[in-house]
Formats: sequence, C-alpha cells, structure tokens
Amino acid sequence: MKLVRMSEQKVGLLVPLSRGLHVIDIANSLGVFAPHDPLSNGLLNGALKDGCDWSLIVKHWAHLRSPLKRLANLAIANPDHSCLVMQPFTEQFQIEDAVDQIVAIDITDTERLEEQDPTGRHAMARQFSELPEDKIKRDAPSATGAAQVIDFSHHKQIGDA
Repeated sequence: MKLVRMSEQKVGLLVPLSRGLHVIDIANSLGVFAPHDPLSNGLLNGALKDGCDWSLIVKHWAHLRSPLKRLANLAIANPDHSCLVMQPFTEQFQIEDAVDQIVAIDITDTERLEEQDPTGRHAMARQFSELPEDKIKRDAPSATGAAQVIDFSHHKQIGDA
C-alpha cells in the first residue's frame, strides 16, 4: 500500500485503476464509510486530522491498514463512487514543494502463510511432505495396551475337520 503526500499536507492513497494510477484524498473520502462503517471513519479521521504525519500513521498502522485496504478495494471496484475524491497521479505529487520532506511511503504487510496462499498449495505441500512414520506416531493412541491380531487368511473349510 502506497501513501503519498498531497498538497496542503494531506495524505493520499495510491490505487491502480483501469484508467491509470489515481490518488484518493483520504480525509475527503471518509464519507464512503459513514453509514455502514463508522469505526473505519473514526480511525482514519483521528489519524489524519492533523495532516500528513508519517510517524503517526506508522505508529497506528495495525489499526489503519484495514480501513485503508477497504478504501482501496472500494475505489478499485467502484471508481465512480460519489463519496470518493480522487485525482490522477502525476509527477507533481513528487516534485511540488518537497525539498527535504518525505513525499511517499510504501508499506508492505506480512500476512500469515494461509492468507498468502489462497489456493492451499503450500498447505498441501506441507501435508504431503510429512513422513508416514510421523503420521502413524501422531495418530497412534496415547495409551499403550495389548492388541490381539487375528489372521483370517487361513480359514478352515467346512468339510475339513
């Protein structure tokens, strides 16, 4: 997820759309959460109310990543939503009054293996790489007891006595 500093010390969320890269004005797009997700609205509003404070965003990333991901997914699915404030990404975001300031921050989350493996290929590979002896030991009952083995392969015929 890439966040960029916009003009007037606002934070924008960079999203790839079919018509090119666009930047969502997060603070002015919070209306998309209003009726059905007031928690996301409150979290983003609280973190971004003072403008572009990268340290605050990084500090509270655990709480902000989910609403930002929802916002990005909503913009990708419905770029013409009436509450979204977006503009095309241009190089002016990178150059505009940015002498010694951070203009963008790219945050990559690490997710659990199951979330990164939607097909289950890695889980199946782990399952089949387990040795059969380990499965037998794992599935064996913990209590030890005597077992009687009956061999039915040598049965007597009815006429034999």
